[in-house]
Amino acid sequence: MQLVERSFRLEGSEGLGRRPRPELIGPVLSSLHDTLQDAVRMGFLHASHPRGRIPKVLSAAADVRFIDHIADDENSTTLRFEVATFGSAAAELFQQRVLWNDGPTEDQTAFELLGLTLNDVLERKTESNRFDGSLLARIGRYKSTLRGGLNAIGLPDAHIARPARIDREVVDAAGALHDVTPQQRRVRVTGRLDLMGASQGVLKLQVRGAEVVTAIWTGKRPIDELSGLFNRDVVLEGLGVFRPSGSLLRIDADAVAGATQQDEFFRELPRAVIAKDYVRLARLKPGETSAYARIFGCIPAEESDEEFQAALRALR
Repeated sequence: MQLVERSFRLEGSEGLGRRPRPELIGPVLSSLHDTLQDAVRMGFLHASHPRGRIPKVLSAAADVRFIDHIADDENSTTLRFEVATFGSAAAELFQQRVLWNDGPTEDQTAFELLGLTLNDVLERKTESNRFDGSLLARIGRYKSTLRGGLNAIGLPDAHIARPARIDREVVDAAGALHDVTPQQRRVRVTGRLDLMGASQGVLKLQVRGAEVVTAIWTGKRPIDELSGLFNRDVVLEGLGVFRPSGSLLRIDADAVAGATQQDEFFRELPRAVIAKDYVRLARLKPGETSAYARIFGCIPAEESDEEFQAALRALR
């Protein structure tokens, strides 16, 4: 097993340093495994809480061991861990064909996947494949941890292009994305069964052109029994999970059969009704003046009723 070192850097106004207060580091340590586990499952399965059988190697890929802690200064403490690379902890998942264009690489760890997820959340990427509603909710729950005296939880040595951290801005972004993520609903899709990942329980359907549907098999039949449908047109049914944009992230599929002529009606990607983010809509763009500011001061303080009505008509 190839182990590498990764860390969390805790930042706060007081109570950290070489002798940190237990109530500051305790919540981080207690939530660390579940957070990394969700990020790993999302990276390999596009589902942070998949239904049905979950490959044991995914648990091994999120297994971290605490080494020690060091102090950068009085306002920060770095927690050091050992974690396995995906290539050593989940080697069998890389023996099949690539299931995801943006999937994990063998030299990455759970910390890299979490960092990439946090950056997508910070940028509010509504089309991201790195989070679903459950993972957004988990990130949002760090609000209580940050209220306890921490300002940020950084990932200083994760090998990603931009540094990532959990802070109030990320937590607020996760909450906003979660609020506008459409509800799951039953869907049916027709397409060619183009790929099957037996160990992950993943199916991919080519609907038309470059449109592809990803599904996690949750049916009672073993996925191996579906091999006779490979490279054939099938109709797939299950619970549709959507991105905040309203596009389909995946299907938790529990039924599949060979497609008939009548199933051609379902040869398209379902979409969900997008919930409006009223907070984002009300937020002013850089340099934009609010409607109140545009009105305020443009009407004289003393004028007749006729002048006031004329001024209002001029604003329309």
